[in-house]
Amino acid sequence: MAVHSCLIVGAGLAGLVAARELQARGVQVTVLESNHEIGGRMATRHIDNAVFDVGAQYFTARDERFVRLVKQWIDAGVVIEWAQGFNTAKDGEVVQAGLGEARYRGVHGMSDIPSYLAQGLDVRLEQTVTRVDLRDNGWHVETQGGVHFSADALLLTPPIPQALALLDTGSYRLPEALRRELEAIGAGYAPCIAVLAILDAPSKIPEPGSLWLSGDPVAWIADNQQKGISPDACAITLHAGIDFSRRRYNDPPDTVARKMIDACSEWLGASVRSYHVHHWRYSIPETVYSQPCVYIPGKYPLVLAGEAYFGPRVEGASVSGLAAAERLLEE
Repeated sequence: MAVHSCLIVGAGLAGLVAARELQARGVQVTVLESNHEIGGRMATRHIDNAVFDVGAQYFTARDERFVRLVKQWIDAGVVIEWAQGFNTAKDGEVVQAGLGEARYRGVHGMSDIPSYLAQGLDVRLEQTVTRVDLRDNGWHVETQGGVHFSADALLLTPPIPQALALLDTGSYRLPEALRRELEAIGAGYAPCIAVLAILDAPSKIPEPGSLWLSGDPVAWIADNQQKGISPDACAITLHAGIDFSRRRYNDPPDTVARKMIDACSEWLGASVRSYHVHHWRYSIPETVYSQPCVYIPGKYPLVLAGEAYFGPRVEGASVSGLAAAERLLEE
């Protein structure tokens, strides 16, 4: 049976990339997003006159499918190269210049990419899905507001624990072996605590505006002004290391922020005017599924996709979305 319609849960990269591919081939697509904005960790925040990339900071392109996709984004004026590599700091000194392959970013921030992908798509924001079920005439989805949707195919792109929880709301059951494998992967997500700091003067972070640090407490620090997305304010993004994020995830945000800011004081080089804390519970899957997506064929197919399938970060999510669309189009 040909797939004529598809419901996609999640408007992150995997969902949006898949939606564009499917719609271009004539499939009717509806994307449901629980948040008030699209993009997931492709998030750019505006605070006063400062601009921050909060989640994903940059990306590389290695897989041929993704390289072609990135070229489209560059040609559309959405993406540019940030640097050829980033420095590493140890004991207050820059000890390594990590030169190599191109690192890309959104022209005005990483959220430029999902905004571009969503153009022309039917994306419904603030639609928290509470039930999914497979019935005799296709997949049915209900949202928190009591809105119902139906389609031939269902694509779930949330983190694995959330996707499995959604499937548990209806009568459909995954094959037991697959369920156990996905549960094991889902148990291994690493969190990340992000601190967004506005300085009252330029930072001392060296060009190109970023540093990899030890990871305890801070793994990454970036100057969004040097990066080119915050022209009117020195806006600094700090990402905590995995171990620190796990230990301190439920600590008071102010306590965690001060510890992270203090650990980077030599690189900040200026007073912090204000700061905000953001928690990413499902930041990085530490293990991934063996295929770019999970595809369960049938009269009404089910697909699971996202960075936990092909690999973490921007490239993994995008290629997983492409693979999900390809499998559905094979029908």
